[in-house]
Amino acid sequence: MQLLNLFAQNPAPLAILKGREGIFEVFNPAFIKVLGHADIQGKPLNEVWSVFYRYWNDVSARVFERGETVYHYSYAAEADWLNNGNNYTAYFDFVFSPNRDDTGVINGVLVTGLDVTNRVVTLTRLAQQELVLKSVTEAAATALWMINVNGDITYVSEAWVRWTGKPAEAHLGRGWLNSVVEEDREHVFHRFALYFAAKKIYNIDFRIIRADGHLQWIAATGKPRYSAEGEFEGYVGSCMDITERKETERHLKESEERFRKIADSAPVFIWMADTSGKTIFFNRSWLEFTGKSFEESVNTTETEELHPEDAEKVYNIYSVAFEKREPYYLEFRLKRYDDVYRFIGMKSVPRYSPDGEFEGYIGSGMDITETKEHEQIKNEFIGMASHELKTPITSMKAYVQLLLNIYKNEDDDEFLKKSLTTVNKQINKLTRLITDLLDVSKIESGRLSLNSEVFVMNDLLKECIDEVQYTAQRHDIVLEEDARLSVYADRDRIAQVITNLLTNAIKYSPETDRIDVLIRNIDGQVRVTVHDYGIGIGKEEQDKIFNRFYRVEGRNEQTFSGFGIGLFVASEIIRRHSGRIWVDSEKGKGSFFSFELPVVYS
Repeated sequence: MQLLNLFAQNPAPLAILKGREGIFEVFNPAFIKVLGHADIQGKPLNEVWSVFYRYWNDVSARVFERGETVYHYSYAAEADWLNNGNNYTAYFDFVFSPNRDDTGVINGVLVTGLDVTNRVVTLTRLAQQELVLKSVTEAAATALWMINVNGDITYVSEAWVRWTGKPAEAHLGRGWLNSVVEEDREHVFHRFALYFAAKKIYNIDFRIIRADGHLQWIAATGKPRYSAEGEFEGYVGSCMDITERKETERHLKESEERFRKIADSAPVFIWMADTSGKTIFFNRSWLEFTGKSFEESVNTTETEELHPEDAEKVYNIYSVAFEKREPYYLEFRLKRYDDVYRFIGMKSVPRYSPDGEFEGYIGSGMDITETKEHEQIKNEFIGMASHELKTPITSMKAYVQLLLNIYKNEDDDEFLKKSLTTVNKQINKLTRLITDLLDVSKIESGRLSLNSEVFVMNDLLKECIDEVQYTAQRHDIVLEEDARLSVYADRDRIAQVITNLLTNAIKYSPETDRIDVLIRNIDGQVRVTVHDYGIGIGKEEQDKIFNRFYRVEGRNEQTFSGFGIGLFVASEIIRRHSGRIWVDSEKGKGSFFSFELPVVYS
């Protein structure tokens, strides 16, 4: 009785089957739960346990005839009682062993179930992970491999098989070397053996022969692997197809070689800097000019050949442009190989990768010493000629003024008065041109002086407008002002700028009769704007009109007089006041010429 109680209370499913038919004689509650129904008493196994009826004859024969114990693994059973009534599948290993009577004769079968759910779940997950890993490995563009402690390949992934067109078995041991290009083979194996012996991580690039006969570049990486006990077990590694990268590197190298050949054959100076501002390249013309080697010239942000008086200006402009990623132009003196300083004109621009990444600067320049000397001679001539012309023109203007005062009455000769007025206007125009030419000469030679003082810009605007309005009867010049604003500047020079802008506005607005002048305080800057409604300026020319001797050209513009130096002089005057001057315009819709100077608060 006690044995039956233990039998019934055992958590493992237990049952005793009588005879070869497997009649259920004794069974515990756990077995009923696994079986799923209780109506089994006195019934044969084939009738109530359908899962095993196919195997029962074999089990019965082996147990009764040979006295063997038979095992059946991983039987799945609905076991909601093990999961608080929720759906749950448990797994059991069942053991069918002989049951003997008191005389030792086999008279039945003892059925014992062991819960192996954890083992089955673990093995299932492991199998799934291995399947996923295998799928990823086989699908990967990277080939994986393993090497044992003897240095022999024991595994290669599908990628390597695809690349070489040979079965995995052909690469085991040292067979993988047969797919390496013959010229690379000795180097590859020697390097592999060297690192293998030292048990170090290694990287190597080499070529293999593809299944289609073409060559493929491979980047191989290997890492030592160890057991849980720290025993060296070989290497695990990967191979990546880098053919495209190698092709890109080859094309880049060829491109660099072409650039060097072109740069070295060019008669101009060419240089390059990296993202840190250090020079990384000088062409042959530069090296021949300085008399220094390539190694002596590169990897620096400064050059000792630069004239000491020009160094600060050059480095300041370079650093500001570099920070803002802006093009710039410089003129400076550079020492030649014979210790003679020569003037160099250098244009430099930022350079970018195909992806838009900033990569540094590239610049080109040339020896402009002769040009500078010719310019100096020309400027000296212009200055001298302009100065010499001022004396007779001043005399002419005095006599014309005298005659205008004499013949001012209504009864005087009208033709004579009109002629004298016209001559006076032309003398004024000629005087302005000579003044501009003299100013150009002063600017070029650095002799343009400023006599700054504090004055009210509004008052100066009114004076300039009144003066220009007197000679421009067809146009109405209108001043718009919000407040009285003061600046610290050379009053005469700023008057020269304003007059130039007003006369230009009138000259280039022959079909209109209004000019607007505005003065505003914009973020601490006095902004003066002259707005005309004339022919306008195209976008492509707006950056050029402040250049010396530049004139807007076109079907209509060619009829306008002038040397194209007024705006150049105006821009230089504003620049020397640390201000800025610009134009906003559209062809056929007039122009807005503006300049700004810092406000002086009283």
